[in-house]
Amino acid sequence: MDRPDRITCDEALRRLTAYLDEALFGNDLEVLEAHIDACLDCCDKLEFSRKLDQVVKARLGDEALPEGIEQRIRRALAGRREES
Repeated sequence: MDRPDRITCDEALRRLTAYLDEALFGNDLEVLEAHIDACLDCCDKLEFSRKLDQVVKARLGDEALPEGIEQRIRRALAGRREES
């Protein structure tokens, strides 16, 4: 039986964007951070997402991202990893 203070990798990945945007708080934040600390794969994906954010921000400067582009990039990258 799953413990309420644990999440799956799929759930962790769904929460990464909110985590990077500093939009998680309290138990949600603690549970995700505990998962990332214990899961090398999710830790790697978090690090990749941070680097991707840095590259995009460096290229765009203060210009806003086009609507939906972040989700399309993340879906494309997730699909490419699944094919590997």
